[in-house]
Amino acid sequence: MFDENEEVHVLVENELSPKEQQAQTSTEHKLKQANTQEKKKGVFRSEWLNEFKFLKEYKADKSKVTCMACNTQFNVHYGGKSDVIQHSKSKQHSKNMLTFNIDRQLITTAIKPTREKDEIAAAEATIVYHSVRHGISYLAQQCTTDVLKTLFASSSIAKSLSCGKTKAAAIATNVLAPYFTHIVVEEIKLAFHYSLAFDASNKGNLKTFPFCIQYFSDIGVKKDFIDDSSESAVDIHRNARQILNKYGLSIDGLTAIGADNTNVNVGENHSVFSLFRDEKPNVIKGSCYNHILHNSVKYSHKVLPIDVEKNLLTIYTHFSRSAKRIAELKSYYEFYEQDYMVILKHIKLRWLTLYTSIERLLQVFTPIKNYFLSLDDDCPKELQEFFSSEEGHCVLSFLEYILHIIQKSNLKLQRQYLSAVSLHQIITDLKINLQQRLISSFYGTSCRLKLSRLEPNVADKLKISFARFIERVIEYIDEYYLLKKKDKHGKVIEPKYLPPAFMYEAIRPFGLSTVNDITWDQITKCIELFHMENINENDLFHEFSEIQIIFKAIQDKNISLYDQVQLYISNKTNANITTASSRKFFSDKEVEEEQPDNDDDDDSTEENGEKKEIRPDQLWAMLLSVKPIPSPNLHKFISFLFSIPCSNAYVESVFSIMKHLFDDKRNRMSTELIAAELKIRLNSSLSCTKIYDFLLSKPELLKLIHSNEKYCTKKQRVN
Repeated sequence: MFDENEEVHVLVENELSPKEQQAQTSTEHKLKQANTQEKKKGVFRSEWLNEFKFLKEYKADKSKVTCMACNTQFNVHYGGKSDVIQHSKSKQHSKNMLTFNIDRQLITTAIKPTREKDEIAAAEATIVYHSVRHGISYLAQQCTTDVLKTLFASSSIAKSLSCGKTKAAAIATNVLAPYFTHIVVEEIKLAFHYSLAFDASNKGNLKTFPFCIQYFSDIGVKKDFIDDSSESAVDIHRNARQILNKYGLSIDGLTAIGADNTNVNVGENHSVFSLFRDEKPNVIKGSCYNHILHNSVKYSHKVLPIDVEKNLLTIYTHFSRSAKRIAELKSYYEFYEQDYMVILKHIKLRWLTLYTSIERLLQVFTPIKNYFLSLDDDCPKELQEFFSSEEGHCVLSFLEYILHIIQKSNLKLQRQYLSAVSLHQIITDLKINLQQRLISSFYGTSCRLKLSRLEPNVADKLKISFARFIERVIEYIDEYYLLKKKDKHGKVIEPKYLPPAFMYEAIRPFGLSTVNDITWDQITKCIELFHMENINENDLFHEFSEIQIIFKAIQDKNISLYDQVQLYISNKTNANITTASSRKFFSDKEVEEEQPDNDDDDDSTEENGEKKEIRPDQLWAMLLSVKPIPSPNLHKFISFLFSIPCSNAYVESVFSIMKHLFDDKRNRMSTELIAAELKIRLNSSLSCTKIYDFLLSKPELLKLIHSNEKYCTKKQRVN
């Protein structure tokens, strides 16, 4: 207990005693004095680094700085910036600065930032991509890399390029080709249905066997190359199944098998098609109608009184290996005031090269005729007879006129985006055109004038042969399209299966540029005909009704339907480029530059005064995309129809590309490298100028390019 009179002193919390307060005051005074002294003396300033590149902060003492050129520290206590200027004017510093920039560049090069590594990797892959797209050899590519390093020596990226033969082949085989093929496979998996097409070709002792896929995408029909691998039916079927399994493609989505019309491919007994049919009974036989039209001409040529094919080959052979004969022939061109034109070779295996050879011969018929007739006894007997009579010239005029009609249909079938929905219209139009000329006995104006100058009995015989030629062309087409095959007595054999014409006619409405003409009965007919599964007809009817409403609303807009479709395709393509989730397709101009145009009668344009045509596959792609609510049943239905092929032209075009990739100058390429280059060329349509930016947006590819993993990828062999 405290005494009441005792004084009690209570110390409040945080209250200092008199001694502690005195000590604190002394400390604060010293700190203020130190700060005042520090302000008075010179210290390092960060803004000096922008003006003096050789400076570096010396963190141990702010009154000193480091000179990286001299590798020493000097004092700036008294002069500050003036001390730095004075140091920069010293003789030793000036001498060290002569080598400072070079040493610094070497250090920077040795430790490259990640961004620069990515740019170098993208540049190397771009060079490889460019070489593959244009068929440049790897030796020439390596030389080009060395030239770039010399020309752009000031560029850190160019100087760091290292892309020899081994590295370039590894980038093509194990980086670019697998990536672009993966993109295609992912699109196929989203398409519900696809068809498989194949063919075989020999290059010396090397047999190549490409497998291609046709499917319906968000911008229309696509055809892509996925792989290539003896040519017995069992081997082809086993390789095809192994490739489908390799890429994870279910056979449930397979709609058709496309191939040329040989027995090993599409024969009824033990063919590739029959083996697939045993595995999936509803698979469709996709015959190649380009081959059918070509063979119809060969089949019908026998009824003509003159063997035009033999004469064309004799004419070509006469001039093909003799410079002296060419020189003599040119004198006849000069006499008739015609420009010299080379005689085109007719190749029996090529589709309708007979037409182009005849067309060229008729253009230069007069000088060629007089040249051979002037040879007298040295002229081949068959050519002497051919040029001595007017019958030969008349037959040539007839063939040029008729083959031009067949050629136009053949070129339409070679369109890359074409599918089976358009086949019935093309074949029917061709048969109608031929039948009209057969009924009217009209074989072209030029042929009619030549027939009028012949003796009546000779002209009548020629007319009979011309009529028989057209009849046999139609008969040969019907033999495959309507299954109207005849026995040796000329009687039509009853077909075992439903004729292809019935199937192609049923799907014809979906190949038109409108939706209004399609009825629900036509849809149900297709479902029953192809035994389509996993489609809810109730939902399909509702989805189809909504599509018709959307189509009518689109038609009522002020913008033409063609322009709306093209705008959609353009926007979709640009979106795919931006997100890098799909491939960039060539514009029409780029396609013409990269590949030879096989279609002289392609979709018309306003520039030539004709009405523009709307591609049905692009129309359906737009309608399914702009519909607010997804239509899975209708999408499956359309994907099924547009996946059915009508020609094997795309697979044949692979051989044409392979001819340029694998020539005599590049004969040491492995089959894996050939397949890789084909995948790059066919599965990617990015231009060489856009691939660099595309690669920079793909860090996983860049990492693989500048790592050693690309050399370690195991080769997968298809047995």
